[in-house]
Amino acid sequence: MALGGPGSSRLSRPSRPRRGVATTAQGHPRTVFKRALQHENLLVAEATAREIGKVSLVEALERTLLIARKAPHQHPRVATRYLFRCLEESPAATIEEAGVVAACLCPLASPSHDHAKRTLRITAETATRA
Repeated sequence: MALGGPGSSRLSRPSRPRRGVATTAQGHPRTVFKRALQHENLLVAEATAREIGKVSLVEALERTLLIARKAPHQHPRVATRYLFRCLEESPAATIEEAGVVAACLCPLASPSHDHAKRTLRITAETATRA
């Protein structure tokens, strides 16, 4: 009986990856990236972000937040890159909006940064929808 012929089980056919999508044993790289963010695994998040290429603005923010918690010495450089990306993706952003984002990025490496995180998440989601 030929593979995939009548009466053959779907499980008996070899699986093929979808075109243009590289998957690993753990799943699609974006899924692995999101899971790494949820579990605060910076090493895996960084590796899969490079594999994905360009992450969304919201994902870039979550990566920035994770770096602020796990590698505070990298935070100033990563926060600056995030601010630059916000400005690139929101050409109509005002100096006031840029100031709010910059002000919220500064305290992320400190223990009391919940308000800043909430504000940044709102601005990233708003910029994504625009």
